[in-house]
Amino acid sequence: MKVSIFDFLDYYQRILEKALDKLNSSNTPLLRQEVIEILLTRDALHKALSNKIKPSASAILRIEELDRKLRENADGLIQDINLAEYRENFPKTRDAWWWYLDNIVEEKAKKSHPWNRFDWLVRVIRVIVWTGNLTLLGTLASLFLSSGSGLGGAVTIAIPSILSLLQAQSELTETGKKGFDKLLDKVKIPQYFHEEAKLVSSLLMTGLLLVIWLNLSSISNRYKLAGQKLQDQEKLASAEEKYLQAIKLDSDNLDARYKLATIYEELQDFSNAKKQYIIAAKGGFLDAYNNLAYWYIRENKNGEAIDLLNQGLQLLEEKEENFEQLTDREKLNFQTQKYSIFKNLGWARFKQKRYDNAISSLLLAMAIAKNPEYQRYIRNPGAAFCIYSQVLLKTGKPLSEVKENWQQCRQLIKSRLAAGESINSEEYEWLYEVEQQLKIKN
Repeated sequence: MKVSIFDFLDYYQRILEKALDKLNSSNTPLLRQEVIEILLTRDALHKALSNKIKPSASAILRIEELDRKLRENADGLIQDINLAEYRENFPKTRDAWWWYLDNIVEEKAKKSHPWNRFDWLVRVIRVIVWTGNLTLLGTLASLFLSSGSGLGGAVTIAIPSILSLLQAQSELTETGKKGFDKLLDKVKIPQYFHEEAKLVSSLLMTGLLLVIWLNLSSISNRYKLAGQKLQDQEKLASAEEKYLQAIKLDSDNLDARYKLATIYEELQDFSNAKKQYIIAAKGGFLDAYNNLAYWYIRENKNGEAIDLLNQGLQLLEEKEENFEQLTDREKLNFQTQKYSIFKNLGWARFKQKRYDNAISSLLLAMAIAKNPEYQRYIRNPGAAFCIYSQVLLKTGKPLSEVKENWQQCRQLIKSRLAAGESINSEEYEWLYEVEQQLKIKN
């Protein structure tokens, strides 16, 4: 016997209305068998409609009305059945929407809960936050990867990168969204808080990225300290690499720039040394003023050197105003900086033949160099005495006074050589002149 579409339709209407009457009268859950019967009947009706038989308008309207009732009462109909399990065991396409009544119930609950009224706004904020995270992550990855920051840098940037990829999957793929929702369900977060929970996860990622961003200067300093250690071990190429990494992560790390300049100076790469000294000096790094002025003096650019040293003096005066607040290490560093500025200022004035100005600056430098507490920390304590001796010769001072300062100059340079320290070309020239003046043979 041939079954018509109206037979399926009548049966669909009968069992659906019977189920709804049962729910409304007794308020007891339907048996799973009753629910499956309704869904299978809807399958049969769908198949009948697909057999190229033109249904009547009245049939279409009846189906539409019955489907509306099925959707509206889905929460009561499927309250004691796991449709996801049935879909897994008996795969159903999305066209068979009646097998996805649990999703309809879920969407309905989302829309009806007060917290879900603002889900659209939460999504917009989340997209903004997520976009910002990707931008910040890209910037950080560029800094760490381009600086060749090694295993530590790779690990630092790898963790947020992996988390961002997982987050992107949960945002952009259906599988990822469902997986994240399942995770939220497992940790007992109510469905109506899912959007907010996703926003919180994005903000946590923002927090992690900001922690890395705000600690770039600290990470940079670690590379600088590693470079300093390598420099002390005479591993100049490796030290240079560490300083460059430090500068890449924090371009305002003036100490790293200064130390990099000293590396270039040791490698006789004077153009790069001066470049780094200039950047450090423009940033107000006091030691850079001295070293840059030293190079200007060597090039007979004494006016430029004096301008730099006067700027350094201003910084020194500002530092001296808070002298008592400095640590012991900072106080010691202050004295060595003060020595270098006055020594270089005296040297530049001497080369300009402004001997009175040279003497006043050199006397201040020599007073610091004579102090045993400071002397061993000064890079070239004999330099001030060597220059002062030359000033005395030019100004016709008594030979005994000249020789006394030559002796002091020679003694300090020789003690450095005996200790295995290196001296610069000017000091070698001064040592030679001292020994000629004192008639001392090597």
